[in-house]
Amino acid sequence: MVPRNTLRKDGANRRMNDHDQKAGLGLNVEIHPALLSDNVNLIRHKDNPYLSSERSGTNTSKIEKRYIRGLKFAEPGVLSKKIAEQRAQRAQEVKLRQQHEEIKKAKIIAGELPDESIGEQNYLLSSVPEVEWWDTAYLQNLDTWKVREKYLQELESSEESEDDIDENESERQDPPSLRYVQHPVPVKEAPDGQIKQPKIYLVKREQEKIRRNRRKLLREEHEERIRIGLEPKPQPKVKLSNMMSVYQNTENITDPTSWEQTVKSQVEERHRKHVETNIRRHLDAQERKQALKVHGSDSLKRDVASEWHCKVFRFSSLRNPKIRYRLTTNSRQLKLSGACLRVGEQGPGILVVIGSEKNCRFYSKLVLQRIKWSESFVDSRSGVEVDCNGDAVGLAWEGTLRQSKFRGWFMKACESTEEMRKILLDNEAEWLFQLFDS
Repeated sequence: MVPRNTLRKDGANRRMNDHDQKAGLGLNVEIHPALLSDNVNLIRHKDNPYLSSERSGTNTSKIEKRYIRGLKFAEPGVLSKKIAEQRAQRAQEVKLRQQHEEIKKAKIIAGELPDESIGEQNYLLSSVPEVEWWDTAYLQNLDTWKVREKYLQELESSEESEDDIDENESERQDPPSLRYVQHPVPVKEAPDGQIKQPKIYLVKREQEKIRRNRRKLLREEHEERIRIGLEPKPQPKVKLSNMMSVYQNTENITDPTSWEQTVKSQVEERHRKHVETNIRRHLDAQERKQALKVHGSDSLKRDVASEWHCKVFRFSSLRNPKIRYRLTTNSRQLKLSGACLRVGEQGPGILVVIGSEKNCRFYSKLVLQRIKWSESFVDSRSGVEVDCNGDAVGLAWEGTLRQSKFRGWFMKACESTEEMRKILLDNEAEWLFQLFDS
């Protein structure tokens, strides 16, 4: 008798061999009988395995539905164009966002918006109410701010004794006093509608930090200007202890004694400048004079020149009001004395400036180089453009004067040459008229 397990294994092996033989036949398979029939209805039967379109129904898979619809190919360039549009739109959004952030940063720097990174929005003033909540109990009408009558009644001062006071009156509570009611002062808004930003006071440590950062930026800027050659390199701070290390070439030091004296003089000069700088920075005018006497330095005192430098200019016309304004303003700022005299409003004239050599040299560059005398201008009264092509200026004389009678600087349009001569004669400068007449 054969065991059951052996029969099961033989049956399974036999079925596997039959399946392998059918699967390996390829095209050597007999045709389906339905295809050999002339009955069209049989061919179109839903059980026909060769007609996938006939097997439509609820059990149709997604892949079969996809093939039923057919393949739809996109036209060349459609997807790339769509992607390019999306990228351009995103780039535009990023650009707009950056512009918005830059505008916001500019407004924060200008003070128009609060800086939320440091909590400035907490210091903004909100709208001030008309009446505070603690004052509403005292008011009868909130619109007119009319106080209730019971709070306006004054307490009558009675001289009665405590024994005469009625019990009901003793139990009565006195009305609160209006002395303790404080109404808020309304904040005046700016005329342009913007709220005035409150001033923020910094503590000592924050002030020191700001000063340290500011000095650091100035020092870095100075070093950068020296590096690119805009400013000269500072001289080394030579002392007796580092003299030989600074001057490495010992062959140049032929006389050590003279070099020692030079180094000592440089140290004294640096110390003197340091003291004077501190005096200028910390002391006022009276204390500065006293400190200068103590330190024995007279470099801050005003130099009284024994001789005055003088420059005389001749011009053909001074019609342009802008030129007159620049001449007057610069002469006063440079503290020069002298005069600007001309014959008539549009006639020739003479310009005299007296002062220090530096200020006179600066004023000479202003007159001869910076001011454009031949530039036309528009008359403010008539609105007509005035042509000044013929106007010119030149240096007539320069030198030094032992004394000057001019008190300050003034400008005047003389009616005639005789009036100009008289003005110069009153200031003991008649010899200047020869320069104008020559």
